[in-house]
Amino acid sequence: MKIEKGLFTYLIEYLSRQSKPFLLTWSFTVVLFVGAVDYLTGEELSFSIFYLLPISLAVWFVNRNAGIFMCIVSSGTEFIANFFAGRNYSHPLISFWNSLMLLCFFLISVFILSNLKIEYERRMKLIDELRDSLEELRRTKGELEQKSQDLARSNVELEQFASAVSHDLKEPLLAITINLTLLKKRYKGKLGSEGETFITETIDEAKQMQTLISDMLSYSRVGNSAKPFVLTECTDILNRLLANLMIPLEQSGAVVTHDTLPEVMADPIQLFQLLQNLIGNALKFRDENKPLIHISAKRKENEWVFSVKDNGIGIPAEYTEKIFEMFQRLHNKKEYPGTGIGLATCKKIVERHGGHIWVESNPNRGSTFYFTIPDRLISD
Repeated sequence: MKIEKGLFTYLIEYLSRQSKPFLLTWSFTVVLFVGAVDYLTGEELSFSIFYLLPISLAVWFVNRNAGIFMCIVSSGTEFIANFFAGRNYSHPLISFWNSLMLLCFFLISVFILSNLKIEYERRMKLIDELRDSLEELRRTKGELEQKSQDLARSNVELEQFASAVSHDLKEPLLAITINLTLLKKRYKGKLGSEGETFITETIDEAKQMQTLISDMLSYSRVGNSAKPFVLTECTDILNRLLANLMIPLEQSGAVVTHDTLPEVMADPIQLFQLLQNLIGNALKFRDENKPLIHISAKRKENEWVFSVKDNGIGIPAEYTEKIFEMFQRLHNKKEYPGTGIGLATCKKIVERHGGHIWVESNPNRGSTFYFTIPDRLISD
């Protein structure tokens, strides 16, 4: 922000650059000049008011003591000028009394002006600090905008790279899986039990890698390929999800119930993925009992608190936060297959919606996953 300077500002800056002895000499000269004019007039023309100029310069550009000194010099000069000019009024002490009152007036002026100077310097310091802060803020804003652009470009490049890599990796993995499956069928009984075990394990590892690639790509797309928030009926999302999970639900004998679910401003695709991951985990991490899953939502202040409750194997208390980190697994992948990315993806989706996710669980007593979504229909 450019500030235009006036003539008075230039004058102040010029006088501020002058040395203190020069200013004191100049002020003293002005006092003598005013006293001489007062003496030469021979009449009471109240020239004493002009003594305030050198006094003010001494206070403002030197210090308070210099101003007090100039007050004494000015009142003394006025007394001498009146005395030698023969203006003794009706009594000789009147000139002395007038000079004393003039001194008191000058001292009061010095006190007021010195306080004004202190306040002026304080405000100028604040203005300079504000100007520096604004400049720093402007510079920081420019840096943040540049970093934001770089980050956005980097995210696009990363997504393109992830898509290209996943595509390039999936094809050879699929070919490997198909070839190994054909090899296992064609040479069944000829490779021996150990050879068939190696082939089976290799096929499983290839499928696991395919799942890992898909999950990592899904995780990277949460923020980059996200859709705008729209009014979403959660019950419709859940019904479509249960229709997609019909086969695993029937195979496990799971019973899924839910309360009345609200409408929220959300990304429908990501909300579908969030519930799919949570319900899928409830179906996966279970014991011999029939899975019981219940989905509900309660209004709390300006947000909806969703819960997905199951009767599965549960989670030890020391792992209830770690499970939302990338690649965190609590079980052997042969016993419970997975990549350790699903809950990290859930967390990223919830945070993108402005909420948070957590779990309450005890081993062998099931788990309840909670997540919040702000009620933008009210808060906005």
